[in-house]
Amino acid sequence: MAKKLKAPVAVKRATKLSKQTLRSALVSGLKEKSGRKDLKFTAAPEVAGRAVGIVPIEKRAGYPLCLPDGAVDPKDWKTKDGVKVEVDFARVHWLPDEWGQGVKTTCPTARSTGGGGGTLTAFVSPDMTVYYHKCKVEEYVGRPLTERDGFNGQVRLAQLQAEQAINLARMQIKEMKEGSSSKGTHRMIGTDRDADFFKLLSQAERRHLPAKEDFHFCVVSARRATKLEGVRDIFTVQTQLVEAGVKPTWYVDEESLAQYKALGLHAVVGGKLTQARNKALEDAKSSGKICVQLSDDISAWEYRHGERASEKNDKAANAAHAAARRFIVTPVAAARFIAAKMRASAEKPKLGGVYMLGSCARAFSGEEFGRQHFILGDFLVVDKDSPVMFDANMTLKEDYDFTCAHIKAHGSVLRCNRMTLSVKHYSNSGGAVSTRDKKGEEEKRNIAILFRKWPGAFRMNPKRKNEVIMRWKSCSDDDDVESERITSTETGRAIEKQNQDRTRKVRKTIKKATRGGA
Repeated sequence: MAKKLKAPVAVKRATKLSKQTLRSALVSGLKEKSGRKDLKFTAAPEVAGRAVGIVPIEKRAGYPLCLPDGAVDPKDWKTKDGVKVEVDFARVHWLPDEWGQGVKTTCPTARSTGGGGGTLTAFVSPDMTVYYHKCKVEEYVGRPLTERDGFNGQVRLAQLQAEQAINLARMQIKEMKEGSSSKGTHRMIGTDRDADFFKLLSQAERRHLPAKEDFHFCVVSARRATKLEGVRDIFTVQTQLVEAGVKPTWYVDEESLAQYKALGLHAVVGGKLTQARNKALEDAKSSGKICVQLSDDISAWEYRHGERASEKNDKAANAAHAAARRFIVTPVAAARFIAAKMRASAEKPKLGGVYMLGSCARAFSGEEFGRQHFILGDFLVVDKDSPVMFDANMTLKEDYDFTCAHIKAHGSVLRCNRMTLSVKHYSNSGGAVSTRDKKGEEEKRNIAILFRKWPGAFRMNPKRKNEVIMRWKSCSDDDDVESERITSTETGRAIEKQNQDRTRKVRKTIKKATRGGA
């Protein structure tokens, strides 16, 4: 007697939201809708499942970059047997511009065992001839296909995945903020209105609020425009700045200049890390603007507004953090907010920035703003009339030195302890990461500079090799000591862990994805 087939099983496995999430959600949805009872599949996070349904096919990487005259519209793609081919979120590295990539379901066979499978990646020609292997596509076009054929498609893939990563990050924040009430919101997520965010400023502070035209936005980057992962991160930042109405300048190494320009960026030669930072400062001064420097892989800016914790312990801090209102803000709104706070402050600091970790929960036990605390180099705002420059002798931890120099020159800085970033650059190729060596000699050299220039302001981190903890000698609180400030080398790890914690909360209500169609 033949075995009775069970209903398809959706395995609710916690999967990290990443550049592959939407593609996985698409595949899961196709398997679910196929009606096949011999398949098992992993259900995508609900937030990704809904995103699949609202991303138009033109915004998927599998959509052809150009449609020749007479080409079949991708919304009508189907196989010769009439099976629907959905436009894919992925794209192979060799596929020509006029070709598309899709996903189709398969039919069960005598060999079907009740496991995975159930879908095939399809390559679709302009006349809707469908192939499943590279060799067949090469036969059709009459020549071998290489990465050169698919370069434009890979750049577009990176750009689209960057846009989707931004929206996934924002949707996660909204999910945690609104819970199940956002289930019916079938739209891409934008940032909170600037006007709502700026209500957090006092009337006096709003009088100091600069216009977006008063800023020089600078992205310091190097050797990241040749790999898909780097291009994706680049577009993640570029997209958010352009979306907010500004055109940033990218300060890059000379060898990479042409590659950055090929991506359509306004790029200039900046030199090595501290040289690039100083050139950005000089350019801002010459144009009479506030300098904003940011890293090349930030996916979100978030601000928490709420009451301070009732007691100074983790339980109370976490409760206050959870109860706070959450704002998703643009980098431009974040910079304007910080600048207004600085200019309205009695101390008149010239350097401002954000909290140094991905979660500001512990900061709810302390002051909302820090005056003599470390300013993270991933996002810093420098007012136009400060003479302080970066130490060109430093190749790492230059943001520590820059913070100390500002406190010495101006008496204080301004750190927004409730504003955080989503950054991942610890594991990136290129940039400052390539400056570090396995033996830590470069770290030690830069630490020695800090200890020599700022006696008493630093101590070694007892838990992390070649890391330091900053505490300015006249600082009255121990915020950074309690938090065991993780320095630039560890920032990416810390933020990644915080983001994983956030993601686990979102996945408590994981459901089947793409209900009703992709």
